[in-house]
Amino acid sequence: VAISAVAGILKQLKRTHKKVPICPYEISGNPKPSGIQAGDRLDNQWLHYDSRSLPKTKEAWESCCFVEKTHWGYYTWPQTMTIYAPVEQQPKLGRKRDELTEAEQIIYDHFSDPKFVEQLIKFLSLEDRKGKDKFNPRRFCLFKGLFRNFDDAFLPVLQPHLERLVSDSHESTQRCVAEIIAGLIRGSKHWTFEKVEKLWKLLCPLLRTALSNITVETYNDWGTCIATSCESRDPRKLHWLFELLLESPLSGEGGSFVDACRLYVLQGGLAQQEWRVPELLHRLLKYLEPKLTQVYKNVRERIGSVLTYIFMIDVSLPNTAATKSPRVHEFTTRILENLKPLMEADEEIQNHVMEENGVGEQDERTQGIKLLKTILKWLMASAGRSFSTAVTEQLQLLPLFFKIAPVENDNSYDELKRDAKMCLSLMSQGLLYPQQVPLVLQVLKQTARSNSWHARYTILTYLQTMVFYNLFIFLNNEEAVNDIRWLVIKLLEDEQLEVREMAATTLSGLLQCNFLTMDGPMQTHFEQLCKMRLPKKRKRDLGSAVDTIPSGGKKIRNTRLVAHANFSPF
Repeated sequence: VAISAVAGILKQLKRTHKKVPICPYEISGNPKPSGIQAGDRLDNQWLHYDSRSLPKTKEAWESCCFVEKTHWGYYTWPQTMTIYAPVEQQPKLGRKRDELTEAEQIIYDHFSDPKFVEQLIKFLSLEDRKGKDKFNPRRFCLFKGLFRNFDDAFLPVLQPHLERLVSDSHESTQRCVAEIIAGLIRGSKHWTFEKVEKLWKLLCPLLRTALSNITVETYNDWGTCIATSCESRDPRKLHWLFELLLESPLSGEGGSFVDACRLYVLQGGLAQQEWRVPELLHRLLKYLEPKLTQVYKNVRERIGSVLTYIFMIDVSLPNTAATKSPRVHEFTTRILENLKPLMEADEEIQNHVMEENGVGEQDERTQGIKLLKTILKWLMASAGRSFSTAVTEQLQLLPLFFKIAPVENDNSYDELKRDAKMCLSLMSQGLLYPQQVPLVLQVLKQTARSNSWHARYTILTYLQTMVFYNLFIFLNNEEAVNDIRWLVIKLLEDEQLEVREMAATTLSGLLQCNFLTMDGPMQTHFEQLCKMRLPKKRKRDLGSAVDTIPSGGKKIRNTRLVAHANFSPF
């Protein structure tokens, strides 16, 4: 309660900073466009993070137009756009005690007292509810208010405590220092360049130590710390932080868990910046691509999640300019090339990669399986977070997934099979663009000729969901409806009983929702099948897949089995 009260008082004592109007078109040197166009345009590229023109000197810092609101400029500009005025026009920073108000002097006296600060840090480092404590926003607001209102006055008193806390791996102490550092970064918003530069010289070593001591209990707190620090902040102001986070996140120091945590923390910072850091996203993708064959599951899952945010801004919407950030179709094209050994293989793909990084050269198949595992994690993560549906190149992965996904629901299956099944389920629920429909149907028809009955079975379960989630798109395409009708009827005559049963279930559902109708040609077709005679029961070789009977010098497939208990056309 006391912490919340002090944070509230600090907010009331906050001094108003002056703002000045600007014209974004004059800054960019480009005229105002005739209509609204969202995305990366010539008139908003000056807001992008560019390592070649970062404000690393006092002159560059003071001449840079910092825009803190992340959403400004992406769709359009505010009618009246204002930014903070230069330092000389702002309220005085670094005030002495006699320049403070009476209320400010009380706070100043307490937080300048080393004994008071020591007792406060001890209190904030106590464990309250083991396993349930989380990053506390009230404490964050307290320190944010202190450094916003009093500049860097309390930093010398806090510095030894920060250095001690980051070296302690205990959960409560790590959470405490994360709250202080987040408040410090956010509170330094209006500091002068000299003080900000000095601050980051202190913070960078502290953050490196903290990230090397990260634990299962504290990685969420550090993720929240960095995400909170980067929220509604111009990325050019935080270039020290982003460059630090991009320093070899998968270095291997500390094991796979620390690697996954570093990526998690980096993801939290970049996700807040959205469209304004395309250079950082390209650099991160270039760094991650050679490491997509990671063996450790926790690292694969984190890479999959990070890839989702890397491609988050790559959306195809009306009146939207092409993004400067990485593009999904270019990345997926490169992935397809690397997965060729698996896609061209006829035999069943088994997961024979253990959870350990082998030493020495590995064959293409092993590398392909490791890459596929990471790609599956990415596609599953994208299904629930991405702003757009699967691109054409991603749909070309479907034959590989059909070949891997198991038929039965069995938790004993390995990670590769479970993920393939889940990925197919999620992809089948995605929106298809009309131009993608022919490609998907071509893939399904190609898979229907596969030697694997598992693959033929799985395309039917995929087809059911895909049609129902895109019902009106398919109904608007007569050729697509006929292709689906042909595919289902063809699989009704499959040599494998399980495939025929699933085809019957699929046809039943399509008839019930009136996607297909039991018209004259379909009824005639089934009547002809029913008139075919079955051969007498006889023992056959285990390798025999199809019963055949001679008819006119030709062999006819045993299609009579279509008339089984699960389906009746009448």
